[in-house]
Parts: sequence; C-alpha cells; structure tokens
Amino acid sequence: MFGRTIDLGLGRKYTGKTKRLINKDGSFNIVKRGREMRLYDTYQYLSRVSTERLALFILATYLLINLLFAFVYVWCGVENLRGTDPSLYPFLNAFFFSVQTFTTVGYGVMAPQGLAVNLVVTLESLLGWVGFAIIAGVVFSRFSKPNVRILYSNNAVITPGNGVNRLQFRLANKRNNVLMEMEARVMLMMQDVHYDRHYYNLKLEQSSLHFFPLDWTLAHQIDQDSPLYNIGQQQLEERRAEVLISIKGFDETFGQVIHSRFSYTFDEILWNARFKKAYDTDAEGEIILNLTRLHETERIN
Repeated sequence: MFGRTIDLGLGRKYTGKTKRLINKDGSFNIVKRGREMRLYDTYQYLSRVSTERLALFILATYLLINLLFAFVYVWCGVENLRGTDPSLYPFLNAFFFSVQTFTTVGYGVMAPQGLAVNLVVTLESLLGWVGFAIIAGVVFSRFSKPNVRILYSNNAVITPGNGVNRLQFRLANKRNNVLMEMEARVMLMMQDVHYDRHYYNLKLEQSSLHFFPLDWTLAHQIDQDSPLYNIGQQQLEERRAEVLISIKGFDETFGQVIHSRFSYTFDEILWNARFKKAYDTDAEGEIILNLTRLHETERIN
C-alpha cells in the first residue's frame, strides 16, 4: 500500500492510498460491488475460499442445521422420540437425535414415532444426503486440484548491458514434481493523470520453456518498442507502475494445466542490479539449486 502525495502534473495530485492489483499469493486485490450472489454460485465460492474459512463454514452450517431441526423436534414433542436420555435436557435430546438423523448414523437407540416427527426426519435425511454430497464434491475438487508452489524472486531488476536495459525477474518450482510446456506473459500497468489504469504487453526474450527443472529468468528488453523506453524510476513511481505476471504450464503429476500469478510494484524493482547465480555443481557433477539464493542480487556500478 502506498500513501504519500504524488504530483501527477496538470495541477492534479494523488493523495490517497493505492493497493497492488495482484497480491503476493496470486489473488486479485479487487472488491466487486453490485453483483448478484445466486445459489449456484455457492459451489464456486466454496471451491476458492481459504481452507480455514471452508472449515468454519462447514462447522457453522452443520451446527446451525442441527440446531434448527432440534427446535422443530422440541416443537413436535420430545416425547415422540423413543430412547431419549432422561439425564439430559429435552433440547439436548432433540439436538443429538437431529445429529444422528442428519448424518444417517443411526445407533438404534433413539427412534421417531408419530406422523409429524417422521415427516421431519424424512426432510432432514434428504437434506443430509444433499449437503454431504455438496461438501464431498467441494473437498474432492480442492484436493484434486494441483497446488502450485512457484517461488518468485523478491524483486525484479533493471539490468544494463550492451547499451540496452532489461527488466528481469526469476522464478523456480518449489516442489520436486515435473512442470512442462511453461508459458509466461507479462504486462505493465500504469496510471494516468485521471487515475485510469492502462495495460501494456511486455515482450519477453524467452516466453516459453519445454522443461522447468531449474530457475527461470524472464527478461524484457527495454528498446524503442518497449512501453518502458525512456521511463525512469521516478516516472514509474508517479504512475504507480506494476508489472503483472501470468505463468501457465503442465503438471505431469496431476496431468493438469497449472496457473500462477504474481506482480512487482514500482518500489520492488531494483535499478542497476543483476541476479546472482542460484545453482552450483557438486563434486559428482550434480546440479544443486539453492532456492534461498533465488532472491540474491548485486549492484552494477
């Protein structure tokens, strides 16, 4: 988040706070208002929400449903439930009977009697089947989806060389699985004096890899065709520049296409710097990739 006053020219000054477009975890920093939340959007929401929120949602829904049905059983009369525990309050007996009905456990101790209670049991059993089917589908989709763990360098760098500057950053796969057919796309986002955001494609010197066993340094040559041509560090700050990155590849383990997103804001770009070598070769000729050195840079005088 950035908050100091920036002079945008034409008598306009920016004094508010701006957050990055893409967060470090790859999520977009956007809040949508005015959209309609429909019932069939629930599955999509549960598939994307964090594991902690999903677990909390499941627990809260489970307790809420059983509490509601417990009130219904109390209203129908707990005396219509055979095998209740006399040492417990009537509401607790109704709650535990609801839990057994909803989960179809059926210990054989408590049982309904009477038309009203049996009708409620019929409804709750159906709701339990549907609910567990939805939750099972959500949990399976989350565990079967490839968990991408691509490590990006903490900073991007502007590296001079042969009379031309290059914007560079690098990444590596934190897992031991094999990623193949990797493709990268990079865009530059900058704001104008009206705070409107504009996007520019950055051409990469090597935008694809057949195999991704080591680190991968992506470079954009800042020549006359580049949107970064003749733009300095101060101009990037004034225009709240952000480099947006999209990575796509094929995960051989899961047999699925994987996606990863990342970004670098203007203050995360180091000028006149280059990356240090992140891998070495041992005595047996084995290549050792040190992920902790992926972020190491050095200044160029």
